[in-house]
Amino acid sequence: MQVKPLSKMLLAVSALLITATGCGAGQSRTDFGFSLKETTQASGVKFTHSKPTFDPKVANIMPWMASTGAGVFTADYDGDGFMDLYFVNSAKGSKNALFRNNGDGTFTETAESAGIADVNKDGISEAAVWFDYDNSGYPSLFVGSWGKSRLFHNNGNGTFTEVTDQAGVGYKGYVNKAIVLDYNKDGNLDLYLSCYFHEKNDLWNLTTTKIMHNDFERARNGGRNVLYRNNGDGTFTDVTAELGVGDTGWTLASGTWDVNNDGWPDIYNANDFGPDTLYLNEKGKKFTAVVQPRGIGDDTFKGMNVDFADIFHDGRPAMYVSNVSKSQYILEGNQLWHEKDGQFIDRGKEMGVNLAGFSWGARFMDLDNSGNSSLVVQTGFVSASKKKDYWFDLGTLATTPGNIVEDTKNWPAFADKSLSGYENKFLFYPQGNKFTDIAAQVGLDFVEDGRGISAVDIRNQGKLDLVFANQGGPARVYENTVTDQHNWIKLDLTGTAPSSRDAVGARVTFEVNGVETVMEKDGANSFGGQSDPRLHFGLGKADKVDKITVRWPSGRVEQFQDVPKNQILRLTEKKD
Repeated sequence: MQVKPLSKMLLAVSALLITATGCGAGQSRTDFGFSLKETTQASGVKFTHSKPTFDPKVANIMPWMASTGAGVFTADYDGDGFMDLYFVNSAKGSKNALFRNNGDGTFTETAESAGIADVNKDGISEAAVWFDYDNSGYPSLFVGSWGKSRLFHNNGNGTFTEVTDQAGVGYKGYVNKAIVLDYNKDGNLDLYLSCYFHEKNDLWNLTTTKIMHNDFERARNGGRNVLYRNNGDGTFTDVTAELGVGDTGWTLASGTWDVNNDGWPDIYNANDFGPDTLYLNEKGKKFTAVVQPRGIGDDTFKGMNVDFADIFHDGRPAMYVSNVSKSQYILEGNQLWHEKDGQFIDRGKEMGVNLAGFSWGARFMDLDNSGNSSLVVQTGFVSASKKKDYWFDLGTLATTPGNIVEDTKNWPAFADKSLSGYENKFLFYPQGNKFTDIAAQVGLDFVEDGRGISAVDIRNQGKLDLVFANQGGPARVYENTVTDQHNWIKLDLTGTAPSSRDAVGARVTFEVNGVETVMEKDGANSFGGQSDPRLHFGLGKADKVDKITVRWPSGRVEQFQDVPKNQILRLTEKKD
């Protein structure tokens, strides 16, 4: 199928937005049909992330070692129809936070009473994922840690019980991301862990300082990623070796999508310091890595995030991978992989989304309800002195011959220097045949070291608000106001066996005015974040969706015609 220019999709889906707002050729649009306003204080989301500290043997690069961990993860844990927020903390002894949505734009902190606050005792939280692993109707919580990871079962009454040891998922290592997928389509959600440092090292009690990546471009000495198969009885089995997904790259984030549209969920690993890995699912029996010379599986970048969206409206996902860019030092650029004729092409530069500073969590979302996805990118690494910079030190280290980078003793002291600090965030908005950064114009203006993003409809009003988790800094909440009077539809999917109840992996095609757009219900894609699990789709000026086609994880297909606008549509998979 020939890819249609993005500009044509914008015209079709957004009903000639540029013309309607009075912007002609050569003019810059200043009203984008939506705006963001920070509402953190009014929302009651009062949370500041705490950084970790490790063995004094690595004190010279402690700012680098303590640069990950902030994250925000969204689900309706109490079943009241409103999305709640869970923030992880990363200092030993610190507490994680659960903010229950009151339904009026405000939140109440409930982690202590729920039993999921005090989890940073023999490790520190770095990731989390909500998932209904026992198909009970309530999402349970997995906390991925540097140390021992933990699983908390949702009791259905606002409280949780730790079941880590019984379930067999108390992995001890360095988990930076956790996603879920039903890789074998048995109706039970499986758990995939993205790991960073090698699990043999104890960062709090080191016996060696040779703990870092052994190359800046092709390191393979990181922690082994782990796949836990859900046995359907409350227990899990490690099937990593059997399925062939034990990636030892320095994985910062993993994501899942049916990339080749064969009905089976695939896995993409964004690996720091070397080639990413795209695993294609071979009908639940094994995974096969895709390696294309100078392309996917052969890059030498610093992968830090992956998210997927059908931005070209051709049914094939664009895969956005965050990397690092710094003028005069490194211009690898973020990648936007898109398949054409069996080859994955990086279209990041073409689409204007390749340069975004020191990029972390990134998420596609339709912020103006136009039917086209924007892309929000968290940025910034270490913000310290505004006069001292570590980039020269890092550049010298990276270009020194020999295998010296693996030993922290060889790293220049960080002290109070910054490394890509105080960076502005990016909001790439689709205009014409590419994207334009409009973050400042629409009100996204903070400069803390950003990590995770959650796109969530906080008040169920048919628009996506933004929640940000920042390393060593305060969480931020931004309310979205859509001013173009665009319509929308939101799907709340419930699977029926042999699909999982969460329906992760469901593939939905929306058809509006002859334009088709594919979305999938994902298993917590995006570094440091998990967004609203409901599928939110903008209709522009259209007053209905002409057709919705749902391919459930089981393979069942249902179609819905002439679906009215502006509603949360709850769909339960029909039995055969």
